[in-house]
Amino acid sequence: MTVDDVTADRTAIPGFTLAEDDIGASPLFTHFWPDCDELNAQLRQIVLDRMAVSPGLKKSNCGGWQSERNLQLWGGPAIEELLDRMHTMLREVIRATVDDPDDSLLTGWDIEAWANVNQLGDTVAAHTHTGGVNMWAAIYYVDTGESPGTPSSGFTRFMDMSGTPRPVRGGAPVPSSRPATGARQDRCTQPEWHGDHDLQIRPHPGRMVVFPATLPHYVTAYEGTGKRITIAFNLRHTRFAVADFENPYSRRRMLWRNYRGPMLVMYNAKRSLRGGLASVVPVEKWPAGLRRRLLGGG
Repeated sequence: MTVDDVTADRTAIPGFTLAEDDIGASPLFTHFWPDCDELNAQLRQIVLDRMAVSPGLKKSNCGGWQSERNLQLWGGPAIEELLDRMHTMLREVIRATVDDPDDSLLTGWDIEAWANVNQLGDTVAAHTHTGGVNMWAAIYYVDTGESPGTPSSGFTRFMDMSGTPRPVRGGAPVPSSRPATGARQDRCTQPEWHGDHDLQIRPHPGRMVVFPATLPHYVTAYEGTGKRITIAFNLRHTRFAVADFENPYSRRRMLWRNYRGPMLVMYNAKRSLRGGLASVVPVEKWPAGLRRRLLGGG
């Protein structure tokens, strides 16, 4: 399955086209921002400048560079414009998924964001964005690193975990082009085929994708010669809840379910402290331990 065209328009903003596709029981929304060339050029330079001075993180990325999860605090007109567009699309997603939402559901969202830069052979292992109070997640494509309109690798694939039977279309599995080694082998071994149960997103500069934080996804090997630049988001709101399917890694979800009052107090205190401190001291000057505590997770 591939998402390339608009399939539905369920927005309240005239001229704003929101495409919706379903993968199993999970909705996935896409929007293309047509007036994005100047913004993308600015974002590209900002990300590459940050990459030049930061070693980045190793999370789900197998190769490539991932910034710390503080892009929302970098400041500047381009970052603020991107966040405004993210909020605009998120409000439309809420209107499409909640009957007659009031202002308290459309506002008050907390955004955590980070940049990703992939080069030849880099992939992203299968993962979700669950944890804490992440409700939705998003991807924004800044630069595909290939000729406009012709990306041929580095596809984002969303995994249908609903168990809904689908017809088998046939075809032999395609061997992974980049075997992984070392301790990260299990997570970074690329799935051998996407078959009939993965929904594939073709990268395009200006495309924004919003999906449930629980939806597993991965990125196939990028085979271009340039730099593939994307920005990822975690979108949080304490007035929403997600069905909690028990698993060995859901301790944070258990705390939110059983101790919601104290967790809300700590969450709001952390959010206030993070914003207040960032307004006084640039994030890159925070001690590493403090950055991990205030910028990691929920």
